[in-house]
Amino acid sequence: MISIDDQPIESTFFGEGKWLSEFITPGNLEIGSLYDEITKGVTNQEEKIKACWHWVASKVKYKSFIKGKLQIENRVSVQHDLWCDPSTVARIKIGNCANKAFLLTSLLRNELPSSQVYCVLGNLHNGQAGGHAWVEVKLNDINYIVESTRSDVHPLVLAAATPRYESVHYFNDECAYAIEGRTVMEPFTACYSTWLKDYLDWGYIKGRK
Repeated sequence: MISIDDQPIESTFFGEGKWLSEFITPGNLEIGSLYDEITKGVTNQEEKIKACWHWVASKVKYKSFIKGKLQIENRVSVQHDLWCDPSTVARIKIGNCANKAFLLTSLLRNELPSSQVYCVLGNLHNGQAGGHAWVEVKLNDINYIVESTRSDVHPLVLAAATPRYESVHYFNDECAYAIEGRTVMEPFTACYSTWLKDYLDWGYIKGRK
């Protein structure tokens, strides 16, 4: 993996530029309270991870695309593929693969250090291949994929045994990395690929030059 600059993403409202890592919010009050609620009485770390996965996978309804509209006085902003803050996802209990992965990563960062849990943007080669988002954790130097969109799969799947998951970008609230030479497919298409061409806040990027 190679370190990449944090990316300004335009997937909220009114053209707001937001850093990619800002979508991971372990320090948010509601996320911390939800983590405490989910893991109450659980002492084993692996079981805590499973409990967080189960809550996100089963309580938050999965939809391929989330459309949102924000109206303030007479100004309206619409996003046809909205990326929400984890606390919002936890409240509305609806999310696309990215929203659900943001929420699960944020919860798990209350248990694991930043070197052991990442949100991943990559490709899922399952039938028709396409861009996808999931969570990856490292336990005892072994990497596991945690699929946040489904509750009917094993919560911790050996990454080495899942060639259908092709990781491209790893990030959390502290860092961002990429696998050089790989590209995220549509619907995602950053940095060392044509990634997120519809989401990158180019105006914000140009304004910084």
